[in-house]
Amino acid sequence: MVEVTQHINAYHLTMRWYKFRYYLSLWVFLLVLYTPEILNANIEQEAQNMSRIRTSQESEFLKYFRRINKRSINSIFSQYRSTGPVGYANSLVLARILKVKERISSDRELSEKLAKIKIYRDAIGINHDEIPAHNTFNTLRQRLGPEGFVKIHRHFVLQAYKLGLLTPPISDLPKMVRDKIILVGDSTFLKAVASTKGEKDDDGSWIFTDDSIAFGKPHHKHKYPVGHRAHTLTSVSGIPIVSRLAPANESDQAHIMPLLNTAFERYPKLPFVCVILDAGYDSEELHRDIYTEFNILPVIIRKPSIKWGPNLGNTGTPLCPFAYPTRRKGIEYNRGRTKFACYRVCIKDPQRMLFRCEYQDSENRFGWITHTHFKNDYRRQGPAVPGSRPYEQLKKLRTGIERYYGLTKENRYHMEVNNTYMGHDNVLIHVIEHDIVATLDILHEHKKTGKWSDVLNV
Repeated sequence: MVEVTQHINAYHLTMRWYKFRYYLSLWVFLLVLYTPEILNANIEQEAQNMSRIRTSQESEFLKYFRRINKRSINSIFSQYRSTGPVGYANSLVLARILKVKERISSDRELSEKLAKIKIYRDAIGINHDEIPAHNTFNTLRQRLGPEGFVKIHRHFVLQAYKLGLLTPPISDLPKMVRDKIILVGDSTFLKAVASTKGEKDDDGSWIFTDDSIAFGKPHHKHKYPVGHRAHTLTSVSGIPIVSRLAPANESDQAHIMPLLNTAFERYPKLPFVCVILDAGYDSEELHRDIYTEFNILPVIIRKPSIKWGPNLGNTGTPLCPFAYPTRRKGIEYNRGRTKFACYRVCIKDPQRMLFRCEYQDSENRFGWITHTHFKNDYRRQGPAVPGSRPYEQLKKLRTGIERYYGLTKENRYHMEVNNTYMGHDNVLIHVIEHDIVATLDILHEHKKTGKWSDVLNV
């Protein structure tokens, strides 16, 4: 009996040992199984806590995108059939803005960076499981086309006008252009991504895989300038108004009239008053057509080789009957003429004249008065010629605007060399996207600091 009892006690002890080992093994197994998940949850929680603590640059970056009016983008989207997968809405356009601001070279790279960088996803308002594929952006471009992107840009331009950014308070401007929009013409070369087929057409021009490009004029930056030229009108504050794309071999003069026509059609209620152009546009036809067809002032830098013609001095002013130069007394735009007076300058000449001038003893301090008429020669006698107050005060604005806009496109966003698209419409959309971002930059800076422009000291 004693032996049986001892056997039973040993059995119970053995069973308890096996149960202890079983539960211990089970506990160790569960610990090993769930420890990574617990750690990952803690890491994710820490990451979320850290993401809430952003640097000032990151906060400013997110604020830039939050200030963009997304309702207007949605209203434009509603005018088109599907512009991509359901649910993306304005996030795709914000992604295009992000691509320009962060100098991302291609749609594929944009998609990859959205997947890797959380602040990019936060900026455009998507989650990690909503990353658009690179071909989604191609669908967006095809559905919207250049016209859709133009509408988006137009909305931001009108927003800038309401804030007064198109008509900044510049001091010492002629009265006729105050509180009105001053345009500046500019063109930019865009390097092509296409290649030549090694063949020429019947005219001797090279045939490329992209039929919208051509050889342009040689430039110190580009040994073989093959590509497009983007022709743009910007406001005096640096905001792009309209852009036009053409092969690189076409003259700037051929596109200024279509650009102005587009600006007036796209913004019929905006008060455009003048356009400032460089010497490449200096031709009698453009001086005449810009003034007569659009009723705006053509401030075009004259070529150094200009000849003023007979009976005109070295500065283009008429000579009095005794060959003394006159001075401008005023420009009568309603009559299409400029008034000149001699101001009896001959009295101060130490050399006496052989014949006496009838105005020397006149009580009228202006003396001899004459007129030149615009219609006789718009280039030499038009409404804005060298020496006139509008010309001298407005031409100095051109250099700063061209330099700012050129540096914005070339250095800040690399528009000229960051083009990875082929075809006229795709490259034009690339240009309009940069116009949108340039406009948003000035809007954001104005809301942040109150500055009217990065170019003007106002």
